[in-house]
Amino acid sequence: MNILTGTNRTLLDLAVLFLRLMLGSIMFVAGGGKVFGWFDGMGMDATIQAFQSYMGLSAFWTYLSSYTELVGGLFLILGFLTRPAALALTVNMLVASVFIGFKGFFVEKGAAYPFSLMVSSLVILLTGPFAISLDALLFGGSTRSLNQQNHNNR
Repeated sequence: MNILTGTNRTLLDLAVLFLRLMLGSIMFVAGGGKVFGWFDGMGMDATIQAFQSYMGLSAFWTYLSSYTELVGGLFLILGFLTRPAALALTVNMLVASVFIGFKGFFVEKGAAYPFSLMVSSLVILLTGPFAISLDALLFGGSTRSLNQQNHNNR
């Protein structure tokens, strides 16, 4: 019965890794397309024009948003500076959701997509990177203390 009701630390490590890889990949590809035109993206000049005409955003905010997706996505994939990256992506996707608007939330091009990315990044922000990450390798203290707390609570 424990398999159905208990918490398995190894499976939690894997679950957060999968979430980080999924979200990080989506954000890295989106940012790479906006910044460099990779993955059939528009590139920075076209992105600036699109953001300005569609949302009224200046070049500064477009650069900030695009590089947040690119660098934040890469950091999530690696599990490096995970919480700061997740915070930046949470804010970025919250702003994207608000700019798109919540009317027609579930329609194509609606806010459901950036909102779900925001919630995913919020989950990573709250949980941290867990054991399979550069953060755990480089700064292992918080991960070790969580492991010790879980072991002591058994």
